[in-house]
Amino acid sequence: MLCLTHLIQPLKQEEFLKNNWTRKAIAISSKGQKNFTDLFSWDKLNHLLNFHQIEYPDLRLAFDGKVLEAKENRNLTQWCQKGATLIIDQIHKRVPEVSLFASKLSYELGYPTQVNAYCSWSNKKGFSKHYDTHDVFILQVEGSKQWYVYTDTFKYPLPNQKSSSFAPPEEEAYLSCILHPGDVLYIPRGHWHYAVTQEEPSIHLTLGIHSRTSVDLLEWLIGQLQYREEWRKGLPLRIDETSFNVSVENLIQDLKEYINNHNISEEYNNYLDGLGKPVEQYNLPYQAGFNIFDRGVETKFKVSQFQRLKILQMPDDDGYKILVSGKEVSIRGVPESLVKNLFSRETFTGKDVINLLPDYDWEIDIMPMLSKLVSERVIFVESGA
Repeated sequence: MLCLTHLIQPLKQEEFLKNNWTRKAIAISSKGQKNFTDLFSWDKLNHLLNFHQIEYPDLRLAFDGKVLEAKENRNLTQWCQKGATLIIDQIHKRVPEVSLFASKLSYELGYPTQVNAYCSWSNKKGFSKHYDTHDVFILQVEGSKQWYVYTDTFKYPLPNQKSSSFAPPEEEAYLSCILHPGDVLYIPRGHWHYAVTQEEPSIHLTLGIHSRTSVDLLEWLIGQLQYREEWRKGLPLRIDETSFNVSVENLIQDLKEYINNHNISEEYNNYLDGLGKPVEQYNLPYQAGFNIFDRGVETKFKVSQFQRLKILQMPDDDGYKILVSGKEVSIRGVPESLVKNLFSRETFTGKDVINLLPDYDWEIDIMPMLSKLVSERVIFVESGA
């Protein structure tokens, strides 16, 4: 099942994308049919606090609508007793189950995701009315929480356009709801909101979707133009207004030609794919070149999950370029049948590769190729298989 589909059940994905995504908040009741304790829980929270050194501001406290200073983390328990909200950022980098979930959703939507945890106490409000500069899903894990969502006063704010620079709306909330365990609340970017915990202590996860904007596209294009000499050259001194104007017009014409001669959408798409990070990056000692083929042809390999991997044929037809996680890896002298079959599987063995390459020698041809893919973190040796 698709990750987004599962997240918003029983609401239909088509209905959500048409009526709510970037437009309007919606509370989705699970009616007790699902929960999120497989992702996070009080036990997992305590494990993070007891066995991980999480520094401010990734670990912080909020009280009376304000974030407390870093030094107050030393009095964490006392502040929680007073009712301060405990916040841990980026738990998708700290909890394997959350990492897998966030990576899968990011792969599906095509944009980065971030997951933060919020722990709060009876009848307390951690933050005052504010908006986020990205779309968010609230996943209620434990307890219950009352939410109020208001219209946006500034459409589609960018990351530097914080709610602290604007006055909140004066009208009543257009959505008021209580989330119970397993419920989900979607809040579009720029929509003001705040929450109040009910009688029981609450844990919720905030899942942020960092969609790219047209401004991001232009910033990427500026990065591409930096490699062109004419764009690095200084503009004429403004003593001569005519020369200055001619230079600007020439640059505008050059930009038009550049756009016409490049497949901007494909190049930008490839750039975004390259930003994706694998769920697992380290596979030692194999990536250091040791013990890769301990089981010989029975050695089992796995392809990194939830990455937008692209395979392009080389201009000389002598191999393929693999584009993944911002890097380019070349494998030469292999047929198309290998790359199509190999990377369409979750796992494969050395014997599978031999079957795909019957005319290739295991030690001379295949082992060096697989070793390269392991060292470049394109594939991973499956331990204990």
